Amino acid sequence: MRIALAVVLICLAAASPALAGAWLRDQGSGFLSFGGTIYEGNPYVLGGSYVEYDTRAYAEYGLRPRLTVGLDLNDHAGVAGHALAFALLPLGNPDWRTRFALQLGAGGHHLENQWMAMYKAGLAAGRGFETRWGNGWMGAEAAIEIRRGLPDPIFKLDAVIGMSSGWRLRPLLKLESYSSSGQEIGWAVTPALMYTTRKGGTWVLGVKRTSLPERNLGLSLEIWRDF
Repeated sequence: MRIALAVVLICLAAASPALAGAWLRDQGSGFLSFGGTIYEGNPYVLGGSYVEYDTRAYAEYGLRPRLTVGLDLNDHAGVAGHALAFALLPLGNPDWRTRFALQLGAGGHHLENQWMAMYKAGLAAGRGFETRWGNGWMGAEAAIEIRRGLPDPIFKLDAVIGMSSGWRLRPLLKLESYSSSGQEIGWAVTPALMYTTRKGGTWVLGVKRTSLPERNLGLSLEIWRDF
């Protein structure tokens, strides 16, 4: 049971901000995001309290024309979290309308302050689209994570759709799912609104609905910045 709850906490904050892994950064440019989600907690889950929260930070940088490197950090109420360094490599022809990329990562994760190694491999696909109200993008990523201390790998399938131009206040929808051998499939849905400031930053405010360990709502806030 404690392993199952650990998997849930690990996955609650594990998705990247916009699931943009199919698009690499231009050489010398980057992206930074930080934020968190606050939930109504469960005092019986791994020493939890009546309020739970996660915090996260995410960065990407175009190191070479065909290589983007990054860092993904998150922590769930001091109980579970990870620090992952990764590389994004393009797959296929860059002129294709649908983009594909491979993500390879390594780092560490912790359960109740005990750190152990972790590894990740993922395949991302993304495609832009145009509407009468502005441009948008949609993407999906399938990944497997191997975390020392857990008996089985974690499998993830995430998707996102959002508007990248048009109105200053734009919609975004993220879907996350995860599973491990012998465990119930978990999911999270986050509808959100993106607001771009005059200085170029983007605020993302959403409501996150999770299925495990019990159906719950969380309030999510992120700040995105290109540099």
